Amino acid sequence: MANSAWLTRFPRPSSRCRLTLVCFPHAGAGAAVFHGLARLLPEAVETVAVVLPGREARLREPPLVSMAAIVDGAAAAIAAQCYGQPLAFFGHSMGAIVAFEVAKRFHREGRPPPARLFLSGRRALNHPSGESPLSMLDDAGFVAEMARRYGGIPAAVLEDAELLRLFLPAMRADIRAIESYRLAPDHARLPVPFTLMGGTADPQCSEAAWAGWRELSSVPVEMLRFPGGHFYFLDDRASIAQAIVARLASLGC
Repeated sequence: MANSAWLTRFPRPSSRCRLTLVCFPHAGAGAAVFHGLARLLPEAVETVAVVLPGREARLREPPLVSMAAIVDGAAAAIAAQCYGQPLAFFGHSMGAIVAFEVAKRFHREGRPPPARLFLSGRRALNHPSGESPLSMLDDAGFVAEMARRYGGIPAAVLEDAELLRLFLPAMRADIRAIESYRLAPDHARLPVPFTLMGGTADPQCSEAAWAGWRELSSVPVEMLRFPGGHFYFLDDRASIAQAIVARLASLGC
């Protein structure tokens, strides 16, 4: 699949962009989840979202089941289409893993890494979750446990058997990729500022769950919490946009 399938660009009212914010979605999601956020960002920020196989315009493609394959595809597409001006990454939940690994890949290959990583709704990658695996549960058990842990399957999908049938393969594949992911033991600290973002009621974003992120960056790590649970950023997009813009201001945005 051509690199262009991996990225969706949100239209801007002008071409005066000085930075590209690349957004990485949570498990089962696509670019559409970032549409509301993109509309709230200034003209100087172009918003681009990663679209994995198995959803939206790529629904007919088999979803990927390993983090390595996801990172390979996303990194190649971003390198081919988004270089030429500064980058920042925003990744939510699974997307935070992908954003971190793509940034690490660029740094290792000698490419300029993103100017900032916004890592949302994700415990530190060197901090074990202690939760039992989900990917091998039957459909009913999988849906129930996803709802219990994250509340992330929309009610409209849960209430429509056909929509749920279309939704589950990508979600299952993403969860399998997350559960098989391991942080490389020889990782170097990234010379990139991290802004951790999460909901006050999300166990993924407790002080203990976030502590390990400090070991993965060579510069200070900032922590921001907002009212809400795992999907806090869908409840108050304006506050999230303001926080992002404030931290991109030093880059001329």
